[in-house]
Amino acid sequence: MSRVALLVFVSLAGAIAPLSAQDAAAAAKASPYVSVIGTIDKVDAAGKVFTVKPDKGDNTTVKFDERTSFMTIPAGETDLKKATPSDANALSGGDRVVARVFTADPTGKAARTIYITKQADLAQRQQETQEKWKNATSGLVTSIDPGAKQIKFNVKAGPTVKEVALDISGKVDFQRYNPESGKYEPSTADLIKTGDQLRVLGQKNPDMTQIKAESVGFGSFRTIGVQVKTIDTVANLITGTETASKKPVVVALRPDTSLKKFSDMAALAVARQLNPSYQQAGGGRGGRDRPPQGEAPGSAAGSNMPPVGPQAQGGGAPGGGGMGRMGGGRGGMDINHIIEQQPAVTLGELKAGDALIVTGAIGSDPGKLTATALLAGVEPILRAAPSNGADPLAGSWSMGGEGGGNSN
Repeated sequence: MSRVALLVFVSLAGAIAPLSAQDAAAAAKASPYVSVIGTIDKVDAAGKVFTVKPDKGDNTTVKFDERTSFMTIPAGETDLKKATPSDANALSGGDRVVARVFTADPTGKAARTIYITKQADLAQRQQETQEKWKNATSGLVTSIDPGAKQIKFNVKAGPTVKEVALDISGKVDFQRYNPESGKYEPSTADLIKTGDQLRVLGQKNPDMTQIKAESVGFGSFRTIGVQVKTIDTVANLITGTETASKKPVVVALRPDTSLKKFSDMAALAVARQLNPSYQQAGGGRGGRDRPPQGEAPGSAAGSNMPPVGPQAQGGGAPGGGGMGRMGGGRGGMDINHIIEQQPAVTLGELKAGDALIVTGAIGSDPGKLTATALLAGVEPILRAAPSNGADPLAGSWSMGGEGGGNSN
């Protein structure tokens, strides 16, 4: 999909050298300072105070005075020695900051030191990171060998699937998708599990059966069919029935969730690509869809819709959720390209009874999916799919939270 989730991480927080749990506890007990980390909301230069929006929690204020030390540090840099002296004039909305303030009174005392990363620097770093991750290899984890420090995952290459061995024995940057924040956050290899989607940057061997990992973005995602029951445009929630399991499901939408709707002609083109025997009754636009021979009427949209989604396939080249893009469909048609050309819609344009295909991240509640991408107007595609539960998009769709890449 063309939607790209902007994945910005707080690398400034990692600028402090890692400590062991024991050392960290001792340092926390001994240090009279605490770090306020976040994005500057607004600056009151005359009052010598600025408001910080942290990554979690409510806004807070930070004061400064003539004794405060200001340092500017490049985006992505973790070595504090690379910071250069600055002053209060460098503070502006949108900048990232780490302010060292007294623990006893973090909002009442002036900060001792303030590290600043400029918004323009962050934006440039972010763009570079996005370009880098466009070349990532995506797929689904099939096995994990902690002793050998190896992960095997399936990568979809056109109509075929290739198993790739991922070597994680060296220094690897692991990032895990958090459905609550909608971002990839620093993580560890032990949290990766079978069935997760991976996006990998690293050194590939000539036939791309092995990759020496440098950066790995991962997360748990699902692609399902949903029959809509209710839509709450205020809470950004859809309630419905999952078409495969017939269980109730709640779909939560984030501000960056991609919503697209197939035109009649585009949906019909994809349906015929996936099932050449599929026909639309009436021979034209607006006619009723005719299920392929051997499929019972009513086995598409509605309570008998077949299950939807590439549960067993990896995508092509993270966007917000599943970490791939749509690849070419059977016969060489680029389904991804077709979807990118479809118009965006709003939640308010959907209605009860609509059939959707939703890709999203799995959180702590199994009955809730945080959507990274949603497709409407998919009824012909679902009707064209075999009634035995095969993926209606032939494993071509695996989209969602663009994966990986610490862009700070």
